[in-house]
Amino acid sequence: MHNKIALLALSCFILFSANTVWAEDEVEIKFEALPDAVKKTVLDYMEKKRISKITKISDKNHVKFELETDKTENKKDIIAQDIVIASSGKIMKLTQQVPYFALPFEQMNEIEKRYPGIKVNELESVQFYYFDVLGEVNGQKIKFRLYANGAIEEIQADQKQPIAQ
Repeated sequence: MHNKIALLALSCFILFSANTVWAEDEVEIKFEALPDAVKKTVLDYMEKKRISKITKISDKNHVKFELETDKTENKKDIIAQDIVIASSGKIMKLTQQVPYFALPFEQMNEIEKRYPGIKVNELESVQFYYFDVLGEVNGQKIKFRLYANGAIEEIQADQKQPIAQ
């Protein structure tokens, strides 16, 4: 019985600690509080007057900003655009809502063939920005994904694949 209680307490501690380590700090901010590099990128992609929400997201040593624009269609408010930008001004993710009829005819036909009678409520175009890096350390091949904010995601490297010179 005591072992179960101790195990439960330990599990709760581990879960709480893990949540603290992986937690992101999100704070809503004003446009003027953005770094200049972020402001420049934002204004290249959206009109300042259409920005409905700006969130500063801090995660360990990385800071990024998420900006949303609103749009009204059929008396319904929707998010038309959502951009995540690193503090350096590099775009990490760009999401835009697009009309269903913007899809190529072949793709619409395939969707309707697979899902007869479908009523599409929302269609988003999502783009992520990163670099895939392949290298070698002490004779071992390494591969990782480098995001615009400097975050690195490890990827299993194929040790048999030759590295291009």
